[in-house]
Amino acid sequence: MAERERAAARSRRVVRTALRSGLVLALAPCLALTAARAVASPSAEPPPGGVRRVVSLAPSVTEAVFALERGDRLVGISTFCDYPPDAVRGIPRAGSYLTPSVETIVSLRPDVVLGVPTPGNQAAVEQLRGLGLNVVIVGEQTLADTWDAIRTIGRWVGNDAGADALVARLQGRIDAVRRKAARGPRRKVLFAVGHDPLVAAGTGLYIDELIDVAGGVNVAAATGATWPRLSLETVIAAGPDVIVDGAMGSEAGGALDAYWAPYASVPAVREGRVHAQRSEALLRPGPRVGDAAEELYALIHGRAAGGAAADAGDPAGGGEAAGGAGAVQDGAAGEAVDGR
Repeated sequence: MAERERAAARSRRVVRTALRSGLVLALAPCLALTAARAVASPSAEPPPGGVRRVVSLAPSVTEAVFALERGDRLVGISTFCDYPPDAVRGIPRAGSYLTPSVETIVSLRPDVVLGVPTPGNQAAVEQLRGLGLNVVIVGEQTLADTWDAIRTIGRWVGNDAGADALVARLQGRIDAVRRKAARGPRRKVLFAVGHDPLVAAGTGLYIDELIDVAGGVNVAAATGATWPRLSLETVIAAGPDVIVDGAMGSEAGGALDAYWAPYASVPAVREGRVHAQRSEALLRPGPRVGDAAEELYALIHGRAAGGAAADAGDPAGGGEAAGGAGAVQDGAAGEAVDGR
């Protein structure tokens, strides 16, 4: 228990640091992954055909429900759930991602509350369970967690077969990117998530796995930490070929150049391969993971996985979460975030 509390405290510190550094709020779900990883109540099992009233506490969960074509069963979502944009408009909000509103959730009379572990929602989860509600917490730290989460959500919304098919499609897209990347050079990558201090995505994370899939080597993984703080000297010694900066939005412009100016000897900076991270698909382990792999490939290699010129923005097609599990063709931060 002491180690779990220390892990949650470390995660909250990283979130606060990242937000002070200008980190986009969409990154908070990834930073929360180092919180204690709760599991579903052992007694909680969905009825045949799933349930009809669902509250989602996390963007990745909401996206999965829509990808499984069960969005009509959502009676409440978190304030950070914004995708698919047209579909989520009008759904009642049940508090923030880190601090769910117990009163609001109870008033929505859900058959199940689906969420992910965060540094701030554990008290609310236990309170909801104490009131007799089914609360199912799914993991999202790794790709394996993502597959398990989609299947668990599928059972609760009555679409087991659709969940299995969605996972198979996503795995196929990732395998296609991996095969494409295997034919080119492996490049050293730094994925920054915070500034002052510089914080990066390290080992054992969804982002770390996707970097490998896309033909990169995550230089921050060598630290052995999940969210390491890196010194100027460490980055220069690592010599990343590509930097993906998630601490600034896509409109960073001159501010991005100014921040990385002291790192001029780093290949990524010297050769103009510093990219402002601008896609939430990279930050939400869920049904857009295929998009995320393709986008990372484009950032690392300067071209799309299909061979076209790279575009680091959100894919226009919208991914698996947009309007159903068959929408995509194969191969193609703690307390400071309250109220989100």
